Amino acid sequence: MSEESIKTIFLTAPDSQLDSCMFPLIEKWDEPLPTSLQILEVLDQCIYSALASGFIISAMQAMYDTSLEKEGKTHEDNLPYATWRARN
Repeated sequence: MSEESIKTIFLTAPDSQLDSCMFPLIEKWDEPLPTSLQILEVLDQCIYSALASGFIISAMQAMYDTSLEKEGKTHEDNLPYATWRARN
């Protein structure tokens, strides 16, 4: 049995859970795990535009929190790099 990457799991999510318009951003994620900034971009878009279910939002939030911890960062450290927020 092969392990699916987290990226593959999100890319195969049904439309009822995650809108496919998020797939191009997810396809850019690093392997085996995306960076906290990559997760934040998708998470922000999903929350702002209601593009994901509560389950997906919760899973991405947990991933984001874990990535921040592993990277030794805080959410505030990522904010200057969240350039997409200026477009919203």
